[in-house]
Amino acid sequence: MILKGSQRAGGADLAAHLLNEATNERIELNEVRGTVARDLAGAFAEYEAVACGTRCKEPLYSLSINPSAPLTREQYAAAIAHIEERLGLQGRARAVLFHDKNEREHCHVVWCRIDTDKMRAIHMGHDHQKLRAVSRELAEKFGLDLPPGLAQDRGADRFDDAPQMSFREKEQAEATGITSRDRRAEITKAYNSADSAKAFMAALEERGYTLAKGDRRDYVVVDRYGYAHSLPRQIEGAKTKDIREKLSPLTPAQLPSVAQVRATIAARERAERERHQAKIEQAATEIRQRLKDKQASRRAELDKEWQAIKIRQASERLALHAAQKAGNDATAFQRAAQAPTGLMAFLQRVSGIGAIRAYYARRQDLSRAQRQAEENAAVQRRHTNEDLAMAGRAEALGRLERRESRSLDKNILRRARIAVRQTEQKTAQTREAIKETAQDITKRSQAKKGQKRRPRGFGIRRDG
Repeated sequence: MILKGSQRAGGADLAAHLLNEATNERIELNEVRGTVARDLAGAFAEYEAVACGTRCKEPLYSLSINPSAPLTREQYAAAIAHIEERLGLQGRARAVLFHDKNEREHCHVVWCRIDTDKMRAIHMGHDHQKLRAVSRELAEKFGLDLPPGLAQDRGADRFDDAPQMSFREKEQAEATGITSRDRRAEITKAYNSADSAKAFMAALEERGYTLAKGDRRDYVVVDRYGYAHSLPRQIEGAKTKDIREKLSPLTPAQLPSVAQVRATIAARERAERERHQAKIEQAATEIRQRLKDKQASRRAELDKEWQAIKIRQASERLALHAAQKAGNDATAFQRAAQAPTGLMAFLQRVSGIGAIRAYYARRQDLSRAQRQAEENAAVQRRHTNEDLAMAGRAEALGRLERRESRSLDKNILRRARIAVRQTEQKTAQTREAIKETAQDITKRSQAKKGQKRRPRGFGIRRDG
């Protein structure tokens, strides 16, 4: 059970991230509570609108729940309730959705931190320590495994966390297909296997890395995709002083700059993409078409809903107009039926009663006209609000589509890079196998040459 939570702003960006189908195999919006809007972008917009009445700059609290084994919806609900209690978020507006990624399900919960009764943000102090404690409690309750970074001693109050990837490292891993842990392991292995600075540079180049001079550091490592990393942070178990001593024969002036290395890498990547262009385009076309089908389906559903709203609005306006006209006609018919004739009409005109009746009729008409104008204005306001809400949903959908397209491009680039890297690894393995085979053949040939050739008939006993 892994729990990761953080305070944040940017509800529109978070909604696009959580609804991104280019990076998730399945998305299920399970619950939206405490808001008028039933969609994610609208709910987060309401969270931020409420926060405008406070000084809170990060009104959202986002939490991801990653269990080590599948959980039922009831278990997830119990876990969320327990987390709410420990964080002090009971009763707050929230949204719950589930993702399937790499054939594993995990959950995201986003709360509004604003207490609307007191109009202040709920303090989230020491939330990471609370989440670590809760993760252990939930793991014990549901029989789940703890992550490696948590102490296995259930009674311990403190424990050390395994180093987690930052957002920058995560973005790099998604773009390259190489995690920071794998990168550090490769560079550490190259450093430990080298006995000199030149051997270390050669070992790095074999693994696709380049030693360069940094803008603020003497030595940096640039990976095969142009990302620069501080060298001492990439070598595990080595001190900065020892690294500098080992690399002292190489001064920073002898090394290329990061910009020069990136220019070389960019040229090489263009050549690699051109060489594998057909295969990459075939895979990219299939992936893009699947995403376009999903986006078209979502857009069609929104257009259908908006069209239904437009039809309903037109029907409501026609019905209101018909009801008002029917009321006006009924009043006019009733007055015509009740109008006096003959002598009675003459007497009312002479006595002034007719003028009084006409005055009250005008007052009734004016009141009815004002009431009908207010009814029309109320309907117009409601329809305008509905149009604005649908326009907001359309804008959120467009933002989501742009986010998915960027994620898809990154995914295609990562797949292409992984394919190129696998091809290079196979080529290197084949080259190494050929080299080893050639060495074996040479050794056997030399061994045969070193053997003394027996004379003819040696060892055969002759009689007589």
